[in-house]
Amino acid sequence: MIGNVQIEPTERKMCTVMFVDIVKSTMMIGSLDPEDAIDQVGPAIELIMSTCESNGATTLFTGDGALAVFGSPHADEDHAIKAIASARKIIQRLSEMDGKQPDVRIGLHCGELLVGHLQHTLGEEQAFLGPVMNIAGTIESRARHNVVTVSGAVIEHAGGIFEHERVGELVLDNLAEPIGLYEIQARKDQASRWHSRVRRGRSPFVGRAGELEQLLSAWNSAIGGQGNAALLIGTAGIGKSRLLHEFADKILLGRYQAIEFNCISLDQDAAYLPITRAITSHLQHSASGLDVSLEAQLSELLGDAPDLDDATRHALFSLFTGVQTSVEPSAADPMRRRRLLVDALARIILALDSEDPLLLIIEDLHWADKGTLDVVHALLDQVSSTRTLILLTSRNADFVSTDPKPLLDVIHVSPLETAACRDLIRLLLDDASVNKMVAAYIEDLSDRTPLFVEEFVYNIRERLPEENYLHKLPEILDDIDIPARVQPLIAARIDALEPEDRRALQIVAVGGLQWNHQVLLRTLSGQFQNAQERIQSLIEQGLLEFATGDRSQTIRFSHALMQKVGYRSIPRLRRTKHHRAIYETLYGGGYTDNLDLMQSVARHADGGELWLEAAKSYNHCGHLSVKLFSFDAAVSFFEHALRCIGKIRHETDELHVARLGLRSRQGLRVSLVASGDFERILTISREAEELCQKIGDTAARIASQIDQGIMMTVLSDVREATRVSRFALVNAEACGDTMLQAKAAFALAQAAWFNGDYVGAASAIDRHVDLFAETFRTEDIGTTGSISVLGLATRANAHSMAGRFEAAEDDISTSLAVAEETGKAYDLCFALVAKGIKCCVQSRLDSGIAALRRALRTAEYAGLDVLCCFAAAPLARMLAQKHQFTEARTILNKGLSLAQLMKMDAFEAWLLTAEVQVLLEEGRRLEAEELSVDLLDLCRRNGYFGFREELKAIMKSPSYIRH
Repeated sequence: MIGNVQIEPTERKMCTVMFVDIVKSTMMIGSLDPEDAIDQVGPAIELIMSTCESNGATTLFTGDGALAVFGSPHADEDHAIKAIASARKIIQRLSEMDGKQPDVRIGLHCGELLVGHLQHTLGEEQAFLGPVMNIAGTIESRARHNVVTVSGAVIEHAGGIFEHERVGELVLDNLAEPIGLYEIQARKDQASRWHSRVRRGRSPFVGRAGELEQLLSAWNSAIGGQGNAALLIGTAGIGKSRLLHEFADKILLGRYQAIEFNCISLDQDAAYLPITRAITSHLQHSASGLDVSLEAQLSELLGDAPDLDDATRHALFSLFTGVQTSVEPSAADPMRRRRLLVDALARIILALDSEDPLLLIIEDLHWADKGTLDVVHALLDQVSSTRTLILLTSRNADFVSTDPKPLLDVIHVSPLETAACRDLIRLLLDDASVNKMVAAYIEDLSDRTPLFVEEFVYNIRERLPEENYLHKLPEILDDIDIPARVQPLIAARIDALEPEDRRALQIVAVGGLQWNHQVLLRTLSGQFQNAQERIQSLIEQGLLEFATGDRSQTIRFSHALMQKVGYRSIPRLRRTKHHRAIYETLYGGGYTDNLDLMQSVARHADGGELWLEAAKSYNHCGHLSVKLFSFDAAVSFFEHALRCIGKIRHETDELHVARLGLRSRQGLRVSLVASGDFERILTISREAEELCQKIGDTAARIASQIDQGIMMTVLSDVREATRVSRFALVNAEACGDTMLQAKAAFALAQAAWFNGDYVGAASAIDRHVDLFAETFRTEDIGTTGSISVLGLATRANAHSMAGRFEAAEDDISTSLAVAEETGKAYDLCFALVAKGIKCCVQSRLDSGIAALRRALRTAEYAGLDVLCCFAAAPLARMLAQKHQFTEARTILNKGLSLAQLMKMDAFEAWLLTAEVQVLLEEGRRLEAEELSVDLLDLCRRNGYFGFREELKAIMKSPSYIRH
């Protein structure tokens, strides 16, 4: 708000913007009186604006030209087509003006606009905001005089209706890719919506067997001399045109003549144009190379028509030639003359091929002018005794609602069956086993409408590199935009609603795909006096529905795209207000353990930019998900919580925010263990330690230090891990927290083991052995195992590597007993790996292989990738010693892939040491030596001295030297 001037955004719309500039207008009117100046340029400005408004555009005077926005105030799927047609008409009409015709530059671009109201001291006017405006203006400045220049986006939206030529590109600093520039040359004579859509090539055709059978039955009747017709009714994109052309092009119909008539929204004011355009195109093609006039061909087709007087006949010819007749009309009834004209056009069509059966395809009757509709009715009246099949398409049943035809079979084209839809998705993605989540996402959003399925798949494929898009698909689903060709189709349905219904629908869209009925009622009651009437109205119009089996509780959008487009159409400021209102309605009862409800609370607090409330709610959702072992969801919730915390203003209680940030990081750390993202765990542990220091939480700070020690052991320098773990243990002993002491002792023992200090590893556990063996015998410490097994099995590993096998056996037996008591897969795996390591060192191959195979199976089944890596190395060694090289190599490769994927240097070194031994067992000493050079360097960098010494011993082993 600046003074009394304010811009209030109201809607977001997909539009085409046209800038028209009168060339040298300043020179034309610079020295004139203001009224004389208006007289000079006023007629041209009026012509420009009226031409655009006649095609549904909103126009604004710009001083030396005009701005026109097509697709506003009402959404229009043909906004680009109408903009180009208007621009061409402007140039034509300006050239026909009396006096000196002004030159113009015209530039067009399309995209999403923010539509709003500009309020100022003198009143209110419409405002349009967004980069589309600036780009359209720049294109206009680059355009040649009296030539329509458009962007590639406009060409894409207009389809194949107009001939065009690329003339360059527009490079802008803030755009990653240049914008292609095109000049429009002409409109194609017989361009149809269908042909413009198949420019990418036809997509796979699935389903529709029942409809094809109906059409084939109608065709068989027609070729037997019983002419008839079929009307295909269905929503935009449902596949009406595809069905007709699949029937006409692919089914074996025998010899026949096909003629297409295309009704386009652009031509609704041009009487009979779809009829005359198709007839003219057919006759020109038939008479190619012959010197026969169009009038002569029409006269021959009409034959002897005594009911046509000269005036009517010449009026008929003028529809094709555009030349007005000079013959005076008779005094006959004008309505009768119109009927004669309509009947004559119908007779001409039916006479176009007298030898072969005739297939007439008349598309998009919902856009037909009155004259064209009359001709279609006449064709239906005359078709019965001919060998003609008339196939019609329409989005509604208006054509037959007032005048049913006995020979017209109405076929309602429905969305694809689920199986057919999934087949289409699979074929479009070129994937025989397409990810189920991806298929369900596309199926849900598209409502199984073929065009929408295609557009979503193309949208997805354009977003990702060709070589890896299938693997990346699940990661980008939430970021997929509504395809630009789909959005106007849905937006037009929303725009057609009454204002109150449209506003209600937008609020419902902010809430999501489905609502609890009572919550929706309470939310809308804050905005409308008759909230239930608004809900019922949206249900009656097919936009909302009650969920099956839950009529009293859940209301949902009947089409997922309606929700997405409705949400997208609301400007951010208004969207934020709606989110806040819904949050207040949902949060009335406080926090609950209902995850679905709390997820909605969090999402609406987030959308309403209530950052603190959103962070608290996401944090609560994360902890609920951890309890349900849904760790991927928990990670997402905690990440959202941290994002919202980062947006909280500084004036908020810093300690309160810091505690919330700590809780979110602690939850995130627990949730990330399952994913194996140890680098992220290390990062958030360091962040958590800083927060603990800020708020004075000693115990949490020690826990963060322990986490850092464990993560650094696995990821990087084990010497630094030893230092941090020892420091954490000292602090834990100082504060007297025995659980922290046990955890820190394990962290120190693990670091010492990878460091090759097996005495130090055993000693770290020895000092606190009662905590492991008694105090916390079956204590659960989160998403891993019990602290008892972690500590005792680690000591067993140290004893085994040091050759103290009896001590190792005692710890292994205790670990296996605890694992049986806890029933946790992690405990069992960890204990079995300890047993396998002992057997490996002792060369007890059969016992070791059995234990490690069981450990590996359990780990793989439970998704414990770290333990898969831990078990793989000793198992591969023993298998190689038994010359089972194929299995050894398979297990090693899987383990190495996991270790490298999770960036676990410690386990990579552990596995590579085993690989050196496998290579030596295979007699491939040269390869073993080459691998050992790199491995020794890794061990030196990260302090894995135990592996280094073991590697040296292996390479010097007399048995391998003999190999």
